[in-house]
Amino acid sequence: IVHRDVKPENVLLQDGHALVADFGVALAVEEAGGERLTRSGLTLGTPQYMAPEQASGERHLDARVDIYALGAVLHEMLLGEPPFAAPTRQAVVRRMMNELPQPLAHRRPEVSPAVDLAVRRALAKRPADRMPSASAFADAITAPAGVMKPAHVESRARGIGLRTVLYLVAATLVIGVFGGMFIDRSPLLQRFSSAGGNVSAPTFVGTRSSAEGAGLSLAVVDRSGRTLLNIPAERPWTPRFSPDGNSLAYGAFGADKKTSDLWITQLSTGRTLRLTDDDGDANDPQWSADGMTIAYSASAAGGKDVFARPSAGGNAHVLAVRSGTQFPSDWVRDGSALLVTEEAEDNRHDIIVQPADGSLARPYAATRADETGARVSPDGHWVAYTSDESGRAEIYIDSYPSPSRRVRISTSGGVHPVWRGDGHELYFWRDDALVAVELSVGKAGEPSSNGAEAVLFRASHSMGVNTMYDVSADGKRFVFVRNNR
Repeated sequence: IVHRDVKPENVLLQDGHALVADFGVALAVEEAGGERLTRSGLTLGTPQYMAPEQASGERHLDARVDIYALGAVLHEMLLGEPPFAAPTRQAVVRRMMNELPQPLAHRRPEVSPAVDLAVRRALAKRPADRMPSASAFADAITAPAGVMKPAHVESRARGIGLRTVLYLVAATLVIGVFGGMFIDRSPLLQRFSSAGGNVSAPTFVGTRSSAEGAGLSLAVVDRSGRTLLNIPAERPWTPRFSPDGNSLAYGAFGADKKTSDLWITQLSTGRTLRLTDDDGDANDPQWSADGMTIAYSASAAGGKDVFARPSAGGNAHVLAVRSGTQFPSDWVRDGSALLVTEEAEDNRHDIIVQPADGSLARPYAATRADETGARVSPDGHWVAYTSDESGRAEIYIDSYPSPSRRVRISTSGGVHPVWRGDGHELYFWRDDALVAVELSVGKAGEPSSNGAEAVLFRASHSMGVNTMYDVSADGKRFVFVRNNR
């Protein structure tokens, strides 16, 4: 049985057991002949506790919609409100579809990491990312990490936390394929809830530890390759200068983490802001032209999806959800879309244009060749990217938004082009050499090179599908992941 409407009002407590009541929605679907009711376009349930696939009217729903609802109930028990509270049904659904649940510990530091992670997993957008059963949910919230509590928490509060966990375990075991419970909002919940308020922005923390073990470091150099700054980071990845050149965004591992997070380092002070702190394996940061937003990739079922969040810290929202792995490579200058490198068949990649409003993406360079690393020109009219269509990776420039005026720039191989801020110089790697090419606009209005390629410096650097280095707008500073081995 799929209940489809697990919520606090439908969970009753008696003698330490939780009982789910009101199977009206499940009964209505059953009596309507299985899927006939949902096929008619009706969305049944309560939006604050409704899983994304339920809210979107999908026909095939299973017990994982009840797992989502159980996660929403537990979220409300701990914070006093559902995960995506809003004044209207439409606003609730919009938040639920486009935002990620924030860590409970941001507002209740005493919530254990096990419970925090379990709630966020239960609230995953994709059914496949949730627990497969209520018993698995119970196992997750009673993991050994769940005993960790701050020293200042009173023993009475610790007892309440343990009793809450035991109630929830009992509920999941009693009701079998789905579960739920709710503690009355009066005395117990008042003791158990915080004062509320918005999720706080990330705070500045110290720089990361050295990456000697991984053999990588984050180096800022001048045009001759002379080191200007070394930024300690554990397994750094895809560094990007902010539009004003004052900060760097990059992926790196925090202490004792098995996945990458996003970090922003202020170059003048060395202070570092941790932008993400979860198990999403965040990477590939891309600044918007105004510097206010950072798009990035993060782990999803079967690959990676594209997200965005304010560069000063704040809630993330989903930009693109598709099967497979995708990496944002650059923003269109007006912020209306992202160029994204997407995994294709046979270890190839395509370049697609993903609108920022989440609407359907369209192909930009999607052929039998391997096409990666698209970067938009400063004037927004051209895209430079890498393609091996000739049998070897070369640098091409084509018009935007319609790719119809392609010009080959490199003469003997190259990968990962990056523009100077005025659009009159393009950089790319050829083996271990960083090459610069001057560009001019011809009579046809398209950029072209004079054929002269200047090697600026040589360095052992790390390579990936996405561009692993960046250039300041004035073309005087370069940042890359140095391979120290």
